[in-house]
Amino acid sequence: RCGKNMTDTGTKKNKQHSRLTMVSPHSMVANELAILVPFFTYVCIYMAIDLLFSVPVWLKGLTKILPIICLCMFVVHNEKKFSYGHHSLRKLLMGLILSAVGDVLLLTDSNKLFIVGGAMFAFAHCFYISAFGFTPLNLRAGGLVASVVMLVLIFFSKYCKMLQMLLLCCYATLIGVMAWRANAEVVFCSQRTATKVTGAVGAVLFLVSDFTVATNQLCFLVPHDQFIVMTTYYLAQLFITLGIVRDNKRKGD
Repeated sequence: RCGKNMTDTGTKKNKQHSRLTMVSPHSMVANELAILVPFFTYVCIYMAIDLLFSVPVWLKGLTKILPIICLCMFVVHNEKKFSYGHHSLRKLLMGLILSAVGDVLLLTDSNKLFIVGGAMFAFAHCFYISAFGFTPLNLRAGGLVASVVMLVLIFFSKYCKMLQMLLLCCYATLIGVMAWRANAEVVFCSQRTATKVTGAVGAVLFLVSDFTVATNQLCFLVPHDQFIVMTTYYLAQLFITLGIVRDNKRKGD
């Protein structure tokens, strides 16, 4: 009798697990949109406040990080649902938290705090690199990203002092490695999934956002720089988050 009960219990659990994992792509996207509606709302609020109104720095900082907090909540929500790869989700969460800290520090007028803010993003990229993983290696994709980074550094070398160039090289190396790992299963790959492409697009958008920031700070003023920087940045964080979360969901199934 005991053996039969255990078998019945196991069968029920398997059926329940099957019902949980057999979710249609349309249903998954609908659930994600329902959770991420606050993200898009807060992005619109921040963009409106930043571009149209003059508000205290603390209020601008709060509205700036609210979209990232929404992504953090999205990751925590999914970490409870998926047991597989939870370490990757925790690394993603740490990257988002460090990014939020960096966002606030970049709003200050202090050059020292600006550098600290950049360091927060550098540490965030370290967590993103670890979350994306190093399998497969795809050295050709790494070579392509390295070539792009080298061209960017050559461009900035005409405008930067020695210390600025040193810091820029360190940061560019980290974000370049992050972009490489995000694109390792996309670039030069015959079989690529929408999940991997999502994360790869996010990494490229992060490159565009940071390139615009550096150009505006070190070289010359970029027209509509704030709009370009923030739209590409928020989309980058969103796509990186969706890419890693969906990948963990796919592997968990």
